[in-house]
This record gives sequence, C-alpha cells and structure tokens, in this order.
Amino acid sequence: MLNIVQMSLLMLFHPKDALDIIKRNRAHFKFSRVLVLMLLLAVVNYTYTFFVNYTLGSKSVSQANFFLDLALAFLPILTWVISSYAITAVIVGECAFTELLTASSYCLVPVIIFKPIIGLLSNIMTVSDSDILGGLTFLIYVWTAALLFLSLQRLNDYTVAKTLAVTVVALITMLVIWGVILLLFTLVAQIVYFVQGLIGEIRLKY
Repeated sequence: MLNIVQMSLLMLFHPKDALDIIKRNRAHFKFSRVLVLMLLLAVVNYTYTFFVNYTLGSKSVSQANFFLDLALAFLPILTWVISSYAITAVIVGECAFTELLTASSYCLVPVIIFKPIIGLLSNIMTVSDSDILGGLTFLIYVWTAALLFLSLQRLNDYTVAKTLAVTVVALITMLVIWGVILLLFTLVAQIVYFVQGLIGEIRLKY
C-alpha cells in the first residue's frame, strides 16, 4: 500500500483508484494513519484562527480552543462512519468498518491541504471579499462531502440512487447519535449541579 502522502494525493486527484487500493488492502488497516489525518484536521482548524485575516475570521484568537477543535475533527467523521457502516451492514454492504474509517479519513485531505491556503490568501482580501472567502471554504467542504459519498458508493458497490438513500438515513442516524450524546451531557451536568447544591446545603447546616 502507498504511504500516507501518496494516498492523500491519490485521493485528491484519482479518488476511485485510491478507494480501490484501500479496498484491496483492507486486511492491512493502520489506525495510525487515521489518527494522523484527524489530528492534522484538528491542527488546521485550530491554527486557521491565527493566520486568517481577522476581519474575515468567524472567531477571535481568544476563542480558539484546541480540544474543541479536536472534538470537532473526530466526532463528525466517527459518527458518520459508525452510522453509515451500521446502515450498510443492514442493507447488504460490502465494506468493513476499518475500510470505511480509512477511506473517510482520507476524504478529509481537501480541508487539511486547502483550508490553510485559503486562510493565507485571506490576508490579501478585504471585508468586501468575504463572499469569495466563504465560497472557497464552501467548495472545500463540498469536495470533502463528494469524496465521502463516492467512498460509500465505491466500497459497497452501490448504485448512485442506493448510495443517496443510505446517505440520507446515515445523516438522520448521526443526528440521533448527537442528540443522545447531548442529552447524556445535559443529564450529567444536572446531576453534578444537584450534588454540588446538596453538598453546599450540608456544609451550611453543619
């Protein structure tokens, strides 16, 4: 199998060939590559705040949080892989979980490579060029979404219509997963708040 740089470039310019290589080498899964790509995405999202034109950036430097960006890098792609794999397991899919995880991680390459470039270019832009910056950023995410769609189709040998149906169901499943996670966090926060209040009351009495 090609190294991580070669595979990343292949995914950019010849995604079908890259996906075929991933499929042929499914037995040689390397979690380290997935981890590297996701960490790179987190680093890109975090550092973007520092080198983008501050008049065009969506948040200030003081709002930058690496751990939040790390979570935002891991959670969406992991929930996408879990939900889409769960659906393909029911609708006679051919791909393995590790295979889909590897392919989905390589689909992040357009963001990893081009978001920093766009951030640097923003420094020669003015506020009136904000639509251009937004458009370029949008195109990167559309490119990434298209690669994820192609990965799901190619790895499972689905038709376009079947891939679209699975994608819709997988996105709904993702929303359900995020809703459950949010509910659990809210519940835990309420329990912690209640315990802290109870301890405070006991201390006041004794």
